[in-house]
Amino acid sequence: MIMEKSSLHPSISKSTLKKFTDLLFTNQELGIEHNPYDQELREMTSIEQGDLETLYKSLHENYPGKVGRLAKDDLRNAKNLAIVNTALACRAAIRGGVMPEISFSLSDTLIQSIEECADIDTVNHLMTALKYQYARMVSEIKNSRNGKTVRDENYHVKRCKDYIFTHLHGKLSLARIADTLSLNAAYLSNLFRQCEGISITEFIRKEKINLAQNLLMYSDYSYSEIAAYLGFASQSHLGTQFKKTVGMTLRQYREMYGLKE
Repeated sequence: MIMEKSSLHPSISKSTLKKFTDLLFTNQELGIEHNPYDQELREMTSIEQGDLETLYKSLHENYPGKVGRLAKDDLRNAKNLAIVNTALACRAAIRGGVMPEISFSLSDTLIQSIEECADIDTVNHLMTALKYQYARMVSEIKNSRNGKTVRDENYHVKRCKDYIFTHLHGKLSLARIADTLSLNAAYLSNLFRQCEGISITEFIRKEKINLAQNLLMYSDYSYSEIAAYLGFASQSHLGTQFKKTVGMTLRQYREMYGLKE
């Protein structure tokens, strides 16, 4: 009530409610229905579970009803629908175990790409691709968890992993992480190994190598720049750790998987 009374344009909320009433009445008169909510649930649940096969089936379902109209212009309507789907998929992936910062950053990037699209087909293609991408990310996490669900994850371990991810660009130490989380270092170290099956140091190295792979594939940064960015002592230090983990040199990986112009 306070917001409504203090609004510079109090007629906006009333006009919106009038449009809603008119639309609802018209749809009921013409027998127009939105696509069923349970279909959306199946789609988002398949992303949350990292189930690519179920996602494929859900995307190819024949269902009664129509997708909502979110803009008068056809291209703007397609973009708005894609943005809504991105927001839903982003949060489904987080529930599935994807780190929020990763999921939100991917969502931001996808929405910007959607805005740059010039035709409806490209928008729809991008919207479908993003759903598969989120589902694949969850699937990879589930495979690494050995059946452990997100709800089973220890609160302190989750905070530790979130801290590590947001500080991958620098040098990380057990003492600094434990101090930030107000935990005893030995306790955190034992708890992390018990829950994750690897040490904090091994987890940090794995995450840094994962980020190095992405930078080699999608960026133009030099090997020395990537090493410095990720807090490695030198390019050769990164190269040694990278080959030990991935089985390829930095150059071999970029030549094989790097995004070509």
